[in-house]
Amino acid sequence: MGYHIEYPELQKRIRTDADAKSVRLDVYIRDGKGTVYDIELQVVNTKELPKRSRYYQSMIDLQLIDKGQTYKQLNRSYVIFICPFDVFAKGRHIYTFENLCTEDKNIRLKDGAVKVFLNSDSEMDDVSGELKAFLNYVAGKKSEDSFVKRLEVAVKEAKKNRE
Repeated sequence: MGYHIEYPELQKRIRTDADAKSVRLDVYIRDGKGTVYDIELQVVNTKELPKRSRYYQSMIDLQLIDKGQTYKQLNRSYVIFICPFDVFAKGRHIYTFENLCTEDKNIRLKDGAVKVFLNSDSEMDDVSGELKAFLNYVAGKKSEDSFVKRLEVAVKEAKKNRE
């Protein structure tokens, strides 16, 4: 199933006021269902990505509703970090976080906020072959995967375009 991207923005800048820390999101996308995706490439492990994901999520939420609108207007949103290192050092390619009740893990908050950390530094068989090939590509490793080959061509073409 393909997604129709309505509002792609590269390097979306979010600033709330003069005293607030500004944010420049790498790729900001809203799909045809209103779901928002912030995709970040992070090559250096600053040891603060969990808190950074929280901050980015809050900045996205500020952009989704205006004064007078109800909180129902907050769309589902994903903050996705793609890294060549394992943020949590547990050997996974993917870590997905949604708010759960501490006392009863079967109760989800259902606030629509999802944070995903992807990395190429894993041997675990926890993602599709295509995603693994993509993560390896991001980490600079060669791949014979057909999607990665198409991606390489698209990246070369994009580099030729100044915009």
